[in-house]
Amino acid sequence: MIGRRTHDPERDAAIYVSGEMRPPERRRFEAHLLGCDDCWREVSLGREGRGMVEASREIAPPGLRDDIRAAISVAPVPRRLPRRLALVAAVVSVLAFSIFGAAQVRSRNQPLPIAAALTAARTETLAARGPSELPAPNLSSQGLQLVMGERVDLAGLTSDAFMYRNTAGETVLLFTSAAPFPVAHAATPLAAGVNGWTAQSDGMTLV
Repeated sequence: MIGRRTHDPERDAAIYVSGEMRPPERRRFEAHLLGCDDCWREVSLGREGRGMVEASREIAPPGLRDDIRAAISVAPVPRRLPRRLALVAAVVSVLAFSIFGAAQVRSRNQPLPIAAALTAARTETLAARGPSELPAPNLSSQGLQLVMGERVDLAGLTSDAFMYRNTAGETVLLFTSAAPFPVAHAATPLAAGVNGWTAQSDGMTLV
């Protein structure tokens, strides 16, 4: 797919951005992206065009609204502190996980990007590096209003970060990245047939 004989940045980027690339090829191409400026540029241009189209429709990614609805509906409400929810979605793998619940695994035991996301969720602050590259998903159907969207660095993993709040004061953080997020420490797979995992850390449940 990305060898010298068949290397076509424009073609490969189009297949990658459209989601038509098979998982094994996708993983190889993502590794190739780190060292190929031409492919990286084509992917960035492709995502920008795709983002403009998606922004005009203002539709949250499939499954994201269900993840948020489930997390909000099942998470216990602390007596003194508002609930906090953080979602981390990896664009390349369409992996989303939410952060909520009971403290078990400390963030220091987590992979660095997960620990950085947990810190942002816990403090409700974003260390911005500039404006987000992609438009924020519209989560108004879940009662969530966008507060800010920024480009952030999660311990070396560049990500778009979006902060939402609802009328109850609950905060939602959504992270999206061109690179897959690592699996959280002590994570367990979701139900059969459902992509993803769940874990608990620092008083929050990752789904």
